[in-house]
Amino acid sequence: MKNAINGTIVKGLGEGAYFMSMKHYQKEMQKKLGFKAYPGTLNLKVNKKQIDLLKKLLPIKINGFKQKNKAYGGADCYKSKINNVNGSIIVPHLTKHKDVIEFIAPVHLKSELKLKDGDKIKVELI
Repeated sequence: MKNAINGTIVKGLGEGAYFMSMKHYQKEMQKKLGFKAYPGTLNLKVNKKQIDLLKKLLPIKINGFKQKNKAYGGADCYKSKINNVNGSIIVPHLTKHKDVIEFIAPVHLKSELKLKDGDKIKVELI
């Protein structure tokens, strides 16, 4: 496949699990991506050119929301897969990451694919 992003698995900030378990985001992702996302993200360190590849694609928009006077941002998703596991690259509109992309899937990827921090992997864009 011509559109692929290569990255190295890195430890995240632990924030992905918090956001991924929120009902609003779970519902949006189920409806728009077609799966119930595992509450956590796989973080991949990539180079800037790889991130620019996403800017050429049409994202699937996950809407933000408000709850108890606090606003939660939306995200852009890009259907993709790692090995034989379908999922999505998710790019939060509000993020501290500069050279890291996050990948979500219906399963815990590290255990499913026997991955660990430091492993190099390829994400194929669908």
